[in-house]
Amino acid sequence: GGAAAEAGRARLAAAGIPAFSTIEAAARAVGVLIRERRTRLAARELPPSTIIGIAPDRETVRRLFARARRAARAGADGRVTLTEDEAAAVLNAYGIPTAPSRVAADAESAGEAGAALGFPVVLKIRSPDIPHKTIVGGVVLDLDSKVAVRAAALAMEARIDRLAPGARREGFLVQRQIARAGQHELLLQLGRDALFGPAIAFGQGGTAARIIGDVAAELPPLNLALAAALVGRTRVARLLAGFRDSARADLDAVHETLVRLSQLAVDFPGIATCDINPLVAGPAGVMALDAWITIDRVPATGTAHLAIAPYPAELTRRITLADGREVTLRPIRPEDADAHAAAFARLDPEDVRYRFFAPLRALSPEQVARMTQIDYDREMAFIATREGEHGPETLGVVRIIRDGEEGEFAIVVRSDAKGAGLGSRLMRTALDWARSVGIRRVAGDVLAENRPMLRFVERLGFALKRSAEDPDVMVASISLDAQAPG
Repeated sequence: GGAAAEAGRARLAAAGIPAFSTIEAAARAVGVLIRERRTRLAARELPPSTIIGIAPDRETVRRLFARARRAARAGADGRVTLTEDEAAAVLNAYGIPTAPSRVAADAESAGEAGAALGFPVVLKIRSPDIPHKTIVGGVVLDLDSKVAVRAAALAMEARIDRLAPGARREGFLVQRQIARAGQHELLLQLGRDALFGPAIAFGQGGTAARIIGDVAAELPPLNLALAAALVGRTRVARLLAGFRDSARADLDAVHETLVRLSQLAVDFPGIATCDINPLVAGPAGVMALDAWITIDRVPATGTAHLAIAPYPAELTRRITLADGREVTLRPIRPEDADAHAAAFARLDPEDVRYRFFAPLRALSPEQVARMTQIDYDREMAFIATREGEHGPETLGVVRIIRDGEEGEFAIVVRSDAKGAGLGSRLMRTALDWARSVGIRRVAGDVLAENRPMLRFVERLGFALKRSAEDPDVMVASISLDAQAPG
């Protein structure tokens, strides 16, 4: 209707009814609604309990980075570039498989390296100044003898002299050639976003990866569920699942590789970029055939570089209760969703009412997700777990939600785990965490009729006063300034 419909649109807007001046604007609005719906559905999906037991060789990576910083000349952007074999060593330290390779100083030793690896082999120029080796003829495939390797090396040197005369050359990298028939070429990238910091991209790889542009991105840290969702947002995911005569790739291995790359980003804030292209994926697993890593000239530590706080595994501890049972106290994680819901189902109805101030029969998927998928910068939940007949069981949980220097607590312990000091250990652990992050006062609401909880918090040093908003509620609070760690 153009200008003639302006008055009608204004009346609709005043009544809270969306009105659009063009079909295109209405279509974009529908798209927003669809994405919002998908996001809500994704939030309801509870991740599986499977986690990866990553045990990276961090010390090897530290030594590699330190050596590279000492030996290399920093670029104009203040970054140091690793050679491909150094980048492969970093990936190997984090459990990411790479193609077997050897460094060769000259054409003659390149031929010997090829024979030791077994033909056919790939010959690559070893240079921190040439990220895209194929552009200058720095990669030769299908070399099947010493003579062929030596000849290819001499010809490659001549090409590099002509096409990249200023590039540093540090010999050659000879790599066992991996058969790619029936395998998919993938791209994994770790880079920095100006606003969000480290980000991980995944998509279709190969020499045409940038032209195809089939890439999705996610912020670390990743778990298996987030990695699977990242892969699922790309077009190549449909090929990985199997198509006509193409076998299904080992998607679990792809997801695990993304999680391992994510852990590398968490552990080493000094990594500026990490490109793996291609990562070949097939029915038997994955393997990185080419990698490129740049690091900052000045090393960094900590997790301030991450937009999302990583799982604080360092807060995990084993304790022995008064009745001799050994349990693990640790921060909650998304993979605890099933165990958390099962623990709620085993609570006495009265304990549920005391904890939630209402009679609940079960937790909704949204509630379970909210309780297990937390931002560790703003909230902490410690759970007590032990191995049961059907896997890990949650015995109790304490939670503190942070608001500046204030914190609000909640705690619940299963009936069959009471009486052995578990509640006190959970609460003291949570108060220690609160103190360590600068919280000066912790408080929580307790029903006035919940006499056991009132006695419990008083023993821990909490002060009690009746709530001004609800006479049936007591406010339990404690100042952490003068409290010694528990």
